[in-house]
Amino acid sequence: MPDVGETVSGVLEGLPGGLDLWKAAYTALIVVAAVVVGRLVMALVDRRLKRSKVDPSLARILRGLVKLVVGVVCVLLICETLGVEITSLLALFSVVGLALSLAIQGVLANLAGGMVLLWAKPFRTGDFVEVDGVLGTVKETTLMYTKLNTTDNRLVSIPNKIVSEVKVVNFAAEEKRRLELTFSASYDSPIDQVKAAVLEAMAENELILPDPAPVAGVVRFGPSAIEYNLWAWCRGTRYWDALYSANEAIKRALDAHGLEMTYDHLNVHMIGPKPDTERKV
Repeated sequence: MPDVGETVSGVLEGLPGGLDLWKAAYTALIVVAAVVVGRLVMALVDRRLKRSKVDPSLARILRGLVKLVVGVVCVLLICETLGVEITSLLALFSVVGLALSLAIQGVLANLAGGMVLLWAKPFRTGDFVEVDGVLGTVKETTLMYTKLNTTDNRLVSIPNKIVSEVKVVNFAAEEKRRLELTFSASYDSPIDQVKAAVLEAMAENELILPDPAPVAGVVRFGPSAIEYNLWAWCRGTRYWDALYSANEAIKRALDAHGLEMTYDHLNVHMIGPKPDTERKV
């Protein structure tokens, strides 16, 4: 019984351009296999990204990179099947890639910084942060820029390369935030009464958290007044409301207890001539 492979080969050789037809069939088989394998790889990548709960923007980037790599590998396999010299293609890709990387070095740096930010997540949209000396609420994080909406309603776009290199302070990362208030009182006002009045005002303020409890103490003795420091905790989302409310409560509490919040002043003591106690005879 004749071999099936030899029979097929004999039939192809008997046709005009039989060898070309065989190569075309083999190339088509490689293409189909590459497409199937590529889809399997992308399905695995999608499943992995979904399980890891990666940021959607970063997931799209990673998926695009994997798809690009799979596509390049498939093209190289097809070229090898068609008899194209792969070494020359690799050398060409290397030269083109080097030229592009040098031409868009800044763009690639921002892109890499954006990927780092999307992966590390030092902040989220809506967080109040300080980046490179700029205070604002995060409006959007793109692949190139981080956009902050400042307190005076300015939109500041900071390159991601800078954001990924500088210190980032996220004021909204924790649920609680501490208030640090400084005020002064007269030397004539007893220290214990000043502290008690202020702490009583904090206990009555609904924006101040009871735990951790507020703490008040003397910072230093100034030339015109005693300076105090008050630490109190509030919800991070209500920081500014709590700050303003606490400052106003301190003034009202001291006034209510008859304690003076003094200011810089100068006391002048007039010294007159000494009385003449000697009587001349």
